[in-house]
Amino acid sequence: MKNSKILESLGLSEQEARIYLALLKIGGSRASRVARETGLKRTTVYPILKSLSRKGFVTMYYRKSQQFYYAQKPARVAGLFERKLDAFTTIIPVLESFEKRETRDFGLRFIETKDELQEFYRGILIEYKGRSYRIISSAKGWEGIDPAFFVQFRKDRGAVRISTRLLLSADSKEINPTDPRLRREYRYLPSTYGFRSTIDIFDDKILVVSPEFASLAVVIAIPAMVDIFGSIFEMLWEVTPPPKK
Repeated sequence: MKNSKILESLGLSEQEARIYLALLKIGGSRASRVARETGLKRTTVYPILKSLSRKGFVTMYYRKSQQFYYAQKPARVAGLFERKLDAFTTIIPVLESFEKRETRDFGLRFIETKDELQEFYRGILIEYKGRSYRIISSAKGWEGIDPAFFVQFRKDRGAVRISTRLLLSADSKEINPTDPRLRREYRYLPSTYGFRSTIDIFDDKILVVSPEFASLAVVIAIPAMVDIFGSIFEMLWEVTPPPKK
């Protein structure tokens, strides 16, 4: 099961993964035997074998006018993905120029689902490794969206040496962690300012997360807005006293 899931993460369907693993087990064989081994219909197996061949997981040979299929060696498949990654890496500067142009034109991106939000934050772990950013947040509102994910995210963020400064709503005290390994410096806003949203202020964008939005979150990549929110944060930070120890 684990092997199949890993193959699916590389872009194979569940049936493609089954057939590739079966071919590794039985060696070169005709489609009819692959069908018996996997429990799939032969008419189903043929197009899947062709798809695997196009993707580089299977090779086909003719022997006495009959087609035989062989699983490509795992190391060669890995080499194929490495070459694809290398090729993609060479065009990253071009793609980033497209992205910057689109940001200038639109400046907004809406995040609709928890999975999308999780993917955004996983990207931050890579993009901001060893760096820092600022946050204005309701810990209850933010963590409450997906408690298991966000509790672990704090730990992962600290582990990759991302430092944060946080201005937190007063009710955040109830659940706000104080572990120094999390690399967080925080202050509490007065209780008169109640809110459930979170604003993450990065160097080139702002993420506004709220359980009350029609969309779960919005990314604002407009330089003037980033500058304004950064200035607001610094002003509030200066006038908000550190928590008493």
